[in-house]
Amino acid sequence: MKNLKALFIITIIAAATSMAHAESSSKQLWLKFNGTNYCKPGFCAESIPNLALAPALQFYKNNQGGMVANTSYIGIIDFTIQSTKNRFFILNLKTGAVESMLVTHGKKSETSPGWAGAFSNVVGSEMSSLGFFITDVEPYYGKHGISLKLDGVSDTNKNARERLIVLHGADYATQWFADTKGRLGLSQGCPAVAPNKIEGVIKKLKGQGLLYIHANSSDL
Repeated sequence: MKNLKALFIITIIAAATSMAHAESSSKQLWLKFNGTNYCKPGFCAESIPNLALAPALQFYKNNQGGMVANTSYIGIIDFTIQSTKNRFFILNLKTGAVESMLVTHGKKSETSPGWAGAFSNVVGSEMSSLGFFITDVEPYYGKHGISLKLDGVSDTNKNARERLIVLHGADYATQWFADTKGRLGLSQGCPAVAPNKIEGVIKKLKGQGLLYIHANSSDL
């Protein structure tokens, strides 16, 4: 019994240490990016998984003022997270504050309920694509209402414009849908958010902004 109790305590400590390390890693990435040694709690990009945050910040650093003209916000989607959880993160590059929300994946990317495990750059695949995207300068109004076109700049997403991959709103990307169905609905490859979120997302990310879509490296 004592051994089981000790093992339980060790497991709890290990889990807490692992969580603290993950938060510290994201915080340290932000501090290094920002060139400082302090950030106010809640303004350190802590809520963004560090494995998704690191490549996004590096790409931004390498391309800001050129390919990436929007220097206020970047968007990061982490498909290692289940669709009922907030996995779309919008990072304020001036303050380190993060807004997070639900986001869909493509219908044929779904490998188990709510999980995206397959990705494609092929036209007609109905899968999500991974990599770095640059947003259009201004939104347009299409069949999903206000939307924002995306250009893929990675080998894994360079057909995004041809595939009509855009940021848009959808009723199947709401918290109600997630709570009712146990997962979000599925798109044809577009990252869709709740209708009451889309205008704010577009306002922040438009103007040649950076959107990075992440998954495990083995999925690329």
